Amino acid sequence: MTTEGGVKDMIPLYVGSTKGYSGKNLIVMGIGQRFLKDGLKVGYFRPFGRLPIKVDDVLTDKDAWFIHKVLLLKDPVDTLCPVVMTHDMKVEGCRGECSGLDVKILKAFEAVSKGKDIVLIGGAGTLESGTFLNISGFDCIEKLNARVLLVDHYDSEFYLDGVLDAQNRTGERLLGVILNSVQAGYVEKINDLIIPFLERKGIPSFGVLPYDAVLGSVMIADIVDSFAGDVLCCRNKMDGLIEHFLIGGMQVDQALKYIRKARNNAVIVGGDRADIQLAAIEASTQCLILTGNLYPNEIVVSRAETRGVPIIVVRDDTYLAAKKMEELSRKLRLKEKEKVSCGIRLIEEKVDFERLYKALGISV
Repeated sequence: MTTEGGVKDMIPLYVGSTKGYSGKNLIVMGIGQRFLKDGLKVGYFRPFGRLPIKVDDVLTDKDAWFIHKVLLLKDPVDTLCPVVMTHDMKVEGCRGECSGLDVKILKAFEAVSKGKDIVLIGGAGTLESGTFLNISGFDCIEKLNARVLLVDHYDSEFYLDGVLDAQNRTGERLLGVILNSVQAGYVEKINDLIIPFLERKGIPSFGVLPYDAVLGSVMIADIVDSFAGDVLCCRNKMDGLIEHFLIGGMQVDQALKYIRKARNNAVIVGGDRADIQLAAIEASTQCLILTGNLYPNEIVVSRAETRGVPIIVVRDDTYLAAKKMEELSRKLRLKEKEKVSCGIRLIEEKVDFERLYKALGISV
């Protein structure tokens, strides 16, 4: 790999977002795989992580370790994510007792960068995350002298405000944007209005990724963990993926119409609605989430067991459970092989790599 002018330099590329859970991990894995396929020497680095995990007795970040494995990288674990948020660090940070974190980040980054053509730097949360420790995304971008690729969901004018603010704060370091998980109804508006606006502001678009039901799916086991739910049957079905969730608060006939239309669905319904519960089981729903900490009768449990439909009892009411499910579908990190393969394939098809390479000054 050579940069324009034939001078060989390592390129730090920070992948961040103006709001959390926008698909940064997916983009890092997708473009990282493409860079590797094109013969580039790729490194991956996360300055600041929020999901502590120990690997070979070394504290690192869970998402960073997962991406490291997907990209088949060989760098030492202790350089992967030098600052990981723990309870103790949070307390020390609030007391102003955390110092030297920037030095720790720089040292680890220098180690990862050796012999690399490009190092993908994964942001945690938003560009502001880590501000109270003086290691926000903006701080890391400046200290690591990185270019910036923004990954975000389109969210009306709030999206434009966030991107323009990021441009004001990063200046010429901002490489451009990728819009992720775009619903079909927004595609025309984005292509005809939003992207031309950004281009006029000097912010190139490198791709628009459509919403994909598989990528937005939630594993049943994650629902159980998130809700601290009580599983009444079919514990062997916890690896099932939920692509849609439906609220069973209507008449049985109406509920059945929606349940039959939605593929791989979970039905959220009050624990006292045996009529909806039985109808959902017979309509081959993937999972029943019963709210209000109310348990179903034996007939419902027996029928669900026969049909292979897990029943999860949760404390929340139906409205709160639905809100949590919506949030979970956005927050869930890529873990399953099916999701990873689907996401990487989507990026290969939808990202304009020719334009991205040109912006980075890479020739392959």
